[in-house]
Amino acid sequence: MKVFRVTVAGALLLFAVTAAFGMSVKSDYEKNYDFSKLHSFTFKTDRASNDPLSANTIEAGRIQNALAAQLTASGFTQASQDPDFIVAFYSRTKEKTQVQSTGFGPGFGFGPGFGWGYGIPFRGRWRWGLGPDIWTSTYTQGCVMADVIDPKTNELVWRGVVKDTVNGIGQSEKQANQAAKDLVKSFLKDAKKVEKKSA
Repeated sequence: MKVFRVTVAGALLLFAVTAAFGMSVKSDYEKNYDFSKLHSFTFKTDRASNDPLSANTIEAGRIQNALAAQLTASGFTQASQDPDFIVAFYSRTKEKTQVQSTGFGPGFGFGPGFGWGYGIPFRGRWRWGLGPDIWTSTYTQGCVMADVIDPKTNELVWRGVVKDTVNGIGQSEKQANQAAKDLVKSFLKDAKKVEKKSA
């Protein structure tokens, strides 16, 4: 029975870690904008002094290249003059704390007693023998935000945000590519919603 408890707890721990380390995408858009007229794009490259990407040109270039590749693959053309829309993007990171539990109720746990454990890779793990294992973890959450701007009116018509809980978006080429893929996919999905509604 003790082996069963450990096995179940281990499986739940693995599930919790996997679930926490995924990407999430959110977006918002102008419901009455004609997205069907958008065919060519360019990037907004000027940045505020407090923008982390103004100092980290490597990360900025990585994100821009990933977005350009995904937009081009989706049928858009990058243009240096008179683009149909402007893409601006930003990157942020912050520390967050998460509370997790591997138990369902009384009698479930790794064993009797009260004490502290290390719970790799987590910190502050707390256990009571007659209840679930509870621990807190501190991790870095990063996000990439992309804006689609109408160059004629300078108005924001679409915004997407991708959040990642591993090391922060942009820390690797793989993460940047995945973030760009998710953002462009969300953009196309929202554009089709507007087109379908206006048809």
